[in-house]
Amino acid sequence: MILGKNKSSKAGKNIPQDWTEGLAVLLNDTYKSQCKSDKRYFDVYGQIFQEELLVVVSYLFEANEADTPLALFLSCDASQMESTAKVKETQLAYTDLAGLFFDEIFSQDEFRDFEPAWQEVDYKGQKYSYKITRENINLSLEADKLLGDEFLAEEIFDDEDEDNKNYQ
Repeated sequence: MILGKNKSSKAGKNIPQDWTEGLAVLLNDTYKSQCKSDKRYFDVYGQIFQEELLVVVSYLFEANEADTPLALFLSCDASQMESTAKVKETQLAYTDLAGLFFDEIFSQDEFRDFEPAWQEVDYKGQKYSYKITRENINLSLEADKLLGDEFLAEEIFDDEDEDNKNYQ
């Protein structure tokens, strides 16, 4: 399964665990009362690809992680990772954007504004991409492990065939 915005994003490296865990702790602390009333918690996953930096913030159920979560995917282009300073700026922007999105989500009685297709947002003069889905990233990652690289290569090939049909 291709997690990133770019179909060519594969064989990424995990974002350092101290950063993803730090963001999860921050979100769980910030939205403590919401998490408690919903019986949910935040989990954060991230990958660094050559083409993009991807972070997925999942809002999971405590009792059963397999229940349908809410997942916010954030992506930026390679130009926003050109230096250590830009990576840190992007990490701060992702933290802010996650807060802004979840503030909006929690301000509604029933959130239904899912954006399964990638959308663009401008934040502090930079462009970021996002989508909001019901995807359980942990299950998707486990499925990828079970299916292996051969399935991923086939999926990319199928996507390229679909793209070619659109141009004919």
